[in-house]
Amino acid sequence: MALLWRNDSTKYQKIVAAIFSLTTIGPLFLMFTHNFVTNPNVSTFALHASITLTVIAMAFVGRLYTKGLWRPAPGWHESSRLKRILIIPFVPLFFGGMLWINLAISVPQLFTLIFGSEHVRQDVVTKDSHYSRASCDYRLKPKSVSAPLFHYCIPESLYNQLPDTELEAELLTKESALGYMIEDIKPIQRQR
Repeated sequence: MALLWRNDSTKYQKIVAAIFSLTTIGPLFLMFTHNFVTNPNVSTFALHASITLTVIAMAFVGRLYTKGLWRPAPGWHESSRLKRILIIPFVPLFFGGMLWINLAISVPQLFTLIFGSEHVRQDVVTKDSHYSRASCDYRLKPKSVSAPLFHYCIPESLYNQLPDTELEAELLTKESALGYMIEDIKPIQRQR
């Protein structure tokens, strides 16, 4: 992203760097929230759109390169041939993945946050634990949710109180046509 501030960068290099920088906003947003479930139709559309936009973007950059209007960063020429060969397929995959995250998760989640309405769903949840430094260790997993990158964090004290079996729960959600956010999960304690 240093290309945006370098004086010797061409206008086209700055445009490409700005577009690439914008695609990182969605994944950064996901570092702080993991409670969104995308509508499957939106996810499919996002996959097709991200592939199409990636092909267009790579064709655009390739055309600029052949016309001499865009050149790789200075470090490109200092890299070994093997490294350059490995980077060439990685860049479109990385760019396409970033676009997909934006189109399938971040933008629909922002839309739902602003325009969604409150709902209550009934579901069955199980407790789950994943030990990691970057995320929460204790989670509840709704049975009906099969979304990538989704998890609902709970404190360790609640995790230890819950049984290891499936539990009925109320899911407090915010929903729109693009998907829904699980704002709270309340296990239903049955009286014996």
